[in-house]
This record gives sequence, structure tokens and C-alpha cells, in this order.
Amino acid sequence: DNNKVGVTKTQSSGKNSLADTNNIEQIQKAVILYRFILEQLNANYVDELPEPLLLFQTTTRAMLSTLDPYTEYISPQMQRRPQVGIGAFVMKASGKTPDSLDGKSVSTILSSIPSAIDLPNQLLPTSQDSNMQQQSPEEENGGFRVVLSLEGYAYNAGLRVGDETLEIDDQPITGEYSLERVRELLVGVPGSKVKIAFKRPGMDGVRSIYVERNVVQFPNVPYAGVLSSDRIGLSKTDVSSDVHNDIGYIRLRRFGLDAGLSMEKAIRSIQSDNMKGLILDLRDNSGGELLPAVQIASQFFPNDTYLGSSEGEGSLWQNELYRTGKLDLAQYGYTNSEIDSIKNFSKKKSNSMTASSGEDSGIFKDGKQIIDPDKTKIVILTNRRTASASEFLAGAFQDLDKGVIIGSDGSTLGKGIGQREMGLPYGGGALKLTYHEFYTPSGRCVQRQNRAVTMPSFSPIRKNRNQLNREVFYTKNGRAVKNRRGIEVDYRVEPRVSLLGSLLSSSGAYFEFATEYYASHPWSPNNENGNNDFVVDDRIYNDFKSFVLKKQSKGNLKLEEMFDDKHLLESVQTISAQTNAQGSSRIQSSVTNLREKIVQDLLSDFDASGDIIRSELEQNILARQLPDSVMIGRSLKSDELVREAVQIVEDTKRYNALLGKPL
Repeated sequence: DNNKVGVTKTQSSGKNSLADTNNIEQIQKAVILYRFILEQLNANYVDELPEPLLLFQTTTRAMLSTLDPYTEYISPQMQRRPQVGIGAFVMKASGKTPDSLDGKSVSTILSSIPSAIDLPNQLLPTSQDSNMQQQSPEEENGGFRVVLSLEGYAYNAGLRVGDETLEIDDQPITGEYSLERVRELLVGVPGSKVKIAFKRPGMDGVRSIYVERNVVQFPNVPYAGVLSSDRIGLSKTDVSSDVHNDIGYIRLRRFGLDAGLSMEKAIRSIQSDNMKGLILDLRDNSGGELLPAVQIASQFFPNDTYLGSSEGEGSLWQNELYRTGKLDLAQYGYTNSEIDSIKNFSKKKSNSMTASSGEDSGIFKDGKQIIDPDKTKIVILTNRRTASASEFLAGAFQDLDKGVIIGSDGSTLGKGIGQREMGLPYGGGALKLTYHEFYTPSGRCVQRQNRAVTMPSFSPIRKNRNQLNREVFYTKNGRAVKNRRGIEVDYRVEPRVSLLGSLLSSSGAYFEFATEYYASHPWSPNNENGNNDFVVDDRIYNDFKSFVLKKQSKGNLKLEEMFDDKHLLESVQTISAQTNAQGSSRIQSSVTNLREKIVQDLLSDFDASGDIIRSELEQNILARQLPDSVMIGRSLKSDELVREAVQIVEDTKRYNALLGKPL
């Protein structure tokens, strides 16, 4: 949460003056000692030293790592920069996990990208099995295929998942190119255009398009709609007969500066007089700006409702209280120049909105309640990746007993701290600094207890210090909620999972089969939504099973290695062969049998979890032509949490019991 937020400023608790004086003296000594050590190393070390700035970066990162996972040093090369590109992600079809980007593993980057399907960590080789020996090195490496194409960016320009990139600005892209090199060709100055030549499976010839480069922002609300029993796969016995079109669903994916505006538009687009419930999906929402969370809460709670507070020990930023309603940017600590920039951005974002009461009808207009939780049941969906601003919002609903929290995990992530970046002198990068913890209306802190600092002398001095070790707080209705545990759910739903399905996704097996299927079953470009009712029937499913078995037998797909990602079995075989000890052949034979047993057990999941695998396969095939927003709507039919949320909304007695209301 890197914005300046808050509704009411309170006096900073500050630091104990005597302790602060002692700290300053110790800092001065530490600086002298650090300089002395660097000078001695420079003068007397046995080998030539790395650049002093590199030593500084190493020692600084080590020092900050003793504090919390989020306070960190950011080098000049890694400082936050706008993601200026085409809104697409490509990957080499090599059968190997791609190299890192910007110091992060590609799997970490892909897991953080919002998508209606689970993106693969690698792609299977695209060369034909029978011709692999005749392939050139470039062909064996495979070309770069599109694994993600965002609405509003590359998707609108005509680029689709599965397309193979052949040229960028007339420069041929070969298998020898690294992912970093391809990325460098795609990014550029905002507003400029890049020419991309690509081949689409199932279509003859090479196609070329121009895609405009822009600062890429994922949508705050990628989907909003109304639910019906047929859409979510419920029978008439599961719900009442009038469930059609009276339960809203909104997926809130991130808290960008304009998330409040996005949420208001979404609510108004589905709101009706007979709406009995609203499902707010915060799963995989890692947070963002905290101020939009206050704005969104204002859309559900009456004016001047207390939402919580934040506190820290530093003097640079004051403590803050959060309330719904009136927003005064000057009161939040924004400078005049910052306010001017914000209002300009606000006007651009609000062009499509009808002006409402108040001077500013943009993204930072005053909050106003538009849904009454006492009349419309609210169910919030969470998981372990629900974090930060999402937890702030969910915590407000839970503590005020205005919404039921359900989730696939027992609690959310537990990130109840906010960071700000401070630029360093001499172009030395930036310090990302944790400056506050936030508290929900009941007074509990969302931050998990495992933030404990490794420094033995750490002793927080805050106004809420007497609450730090308190274990239990209480909601408005008297329900017990635990301190420093994230947001624990009111009701847990444990969805069925398929290990085989997860491996097929991460290995790229879903992706490659979907590409081959689309190549032999191309859809008309003028009928993009005509296949929205597509289903994986028995014939397609059996073809997919045969595809997986063939890839496994040929060695293109190695399920046992995906399962054993530490390569422990391979290590056992290697050590056994090298020692040539008595019984080594027996050990190697046992390992081989174990590999075969692992694969056999995994493949049995084709029958045990067929519905899960079919659903994932459907989504991967449809992703070749349908936009993410349509894909999200389709996925609700097989979403167990959504189905449970609908049943909770339908059962008033159960809903009230979960909120601790008198029966």
C-alpha cells in the first residue's frame, strides 16, 4: 500500500526521546565502523574487491532482511518502472522453464499475472516427435508462443493465445533468442507501435498486425454479472425457484488508484431492485492502494463509519484513522502538485461516468453508500493469496458483521503492513520501507505473528502496544476474531483438487493440446463468441489422454519430474551408480519402479478427477479465442466457492447464524 491514505490524522506515537537519542548515537558509530571496514577491505584484502556500491547493496539487503519480508533495498536497475508494452506474454516452446526476468523467476511472474486460466511454467517442444532428430537447434528450441493476450491491449489488436511470433518489427525471432531479448523488442515508448508477424495454428500464411505500446494495467474489475442456477450448475433442489438474476457477482482483482470508480460502475451495472445478494470475489487479490479500499467500503457502509486505523513508530508519516464518506486529499497529506496530478488522472478515468454530486466526479470523489448490507446479503470469497488492502476491506465487513467471509483456505495471507518507497541520493536506487501496521474496526491487527524480527532487542512502541499480545477481539455482534492471523474465514470450503491437473497445467500439456486442437478445429474470426457453449466431450477427453500418454512415453512430458521437482530420485540413482557399491543395481531398479508407480498413480487421476481436468481443458481451448472477461463468466459454473456462496445467500437462517445474528 504505497499511497498516502487516511481520513483523519492522529498524532504520531513517535519514538521514545531517550531511546531515539541513543539510536542516533549508535547509528553514527555504525556508519564510522562501516566506512572503516570498507576502507580496510579496499586497502588490504587479498584479491581485488568488487565495486564498493555492490558491497553496499549486498550488506544493505542482508541488514533489511532481518526486519520483515517487505522492507527492502531496490537497486537503480530494479527500481519500479511502468510496464510499457503490448499487453501480452510470450514463452519459448522448449520444454524448459524460461530464464528469469528482472531478477524474478518466470514462474513467480506468471503466478502473479491475473488470468482466467492457470498459465504454464513452460511449454512442451513443438517439433514433431518423428522428426526430432532432423530438427535444427533453432527448431528444437521452438518458437515463441503467446500464452497471454490482454483485453484492451494485444487482444484488441488481434493477437491470440497460441499464436507463434515470427518477426518483431521485421526482425526474425529464432529459437536462439532469450525471453529477455524478445521482451526488449516488444517494449518501447508509450504510443509507439510495434509490428508483429505471427502464424496462427490452423490458418495458412503469416499474418501481421501493429500493436500500440502502452502502460499496461490489469483491470481492477475484470468481470461483473448476475448469477442464475443454470449458469453456476445448481439444480432446482439446491436453491429457491426465483434464484434467476437476483444474485450479483463481482470479481475485484486489484486495488489500483481507480478501483473505487471501477467498483461503482460494476455495482451499478448489475444492481436491481430485487437483488437479494452480492458475491464479492477477492481471491488472488494481493492488494494495492489502500485509499480505494476506503472508497469501496464507502459504497457499502453509511457515512462516517469507522473502518480501522494504521500506526507506526516513525515521524515521517503520521498515524491514520479511516472512515467512510468525505474525502479531502489535502487532509491526507498530498502536496498541491500531487493533488493537481491526481485530479488530471481522475478526469481522464471518469470520462465515461455520469457526473454525480460533488465538485469532483472522478476517481477520488466522496464516497457514498449505494448498497445496504442490511437489505442485500454480502458474501466475500477469499483464499491464501488475498492480501493487504483486500484484507483491510474483508476485515471491515467481518468486524461490522455486514458480510460472510468464505474461502478455500482457513485464512487470508496476513499482510497487514504498508510500505512506501523513498528515493536515495546519488542515484542509488530506493528504500522500500514498512511504515505502518493497520488495524480493523475491532482493534485487531491483520499482520501475521510470524513477522517477528530476528533482532533480539526489537520492542514495538505504539499506542496499541497493550493490544499487541492480545489474542481475541470481538465483532459488533460479539463473534470472536483472532489477532494477527490474517482474516480467518467464517466458513471454509475445501474444493476438490487434482494433482495431475496441476502438473498438466504447469508442464504446458493443456496448452499444447489446446493449440493442436484449435489448429484442426479453427473458429471463424467473425464468430468469436459462438463457441461459448463449447464442452469437452468424451471423444476430446480420450484424445487428450492419448496425447498425454504419447508425450510421456516419448519423453517430451515427464510427469515424475514435475512431481519430484527437487530431482531427489535422480540424485539417488546418480549416487548409487557412482559408488558402484553392493546393491546399487537393486537401488536403481527400485527407483525406476518407483518412477513408474508415480506416473501410474498420477494417470489414474484421469478417471478420479475427470470433471476437474475436463473443465481446465475446456478453458485452455476456449482461451484461444475468447477474452478473459468471458472466460471468467464461464468458469463460475464449476466454481465450488461460488456455488456455496449462492446457497448461503439463499438460506437466510444460515446467513444470519454465520454473522452471529439472533435467530
